[in-house]
Amino acid sequence: MFEMINNVHALRVIGVLVGGMVATACAGPISDGNVVRWVEKTVAERQPTAQDKLFDQIAWVADIRTAIQFGKEYNRPIFLYSGMGRINTGRC
Repeated sequence: MFEMINNVHALRVIGVLVGGMVATACAGPISDGNVVRWVEKTVAERQPTAQDKLFDQIAWVADIRTAIQFGKEYNRPIFLYSGMGRINTGRC
C-alpha cells in the first residue's frame, strides 16, 4: 500500500512538471493553480477501471501452505509460480 501511495505521489509530481512544460509551450505562461487543476483532472481520468483491477482480486500468497488453505476454503485451484529472478529466460 505504501508503495502505491508513493507511486501516485510520484505520478502527480511528474504530471505537474510535464503539464507545466506542455502548457507553457502551447499557450505561454499559466498560473500554478491551473496546472494543479489540470494534473488532478488528468490523474482522476486515468485511474484504473474496475475491469482493470480484476487482477487485484486474486488471493496472492507467499507460501504454499496458505495457498492450499485458501484453495480448500474457497474451492479454487492453486497456481504455483516459482522463480529464481530470471523470468525473461522462460524458466521458472
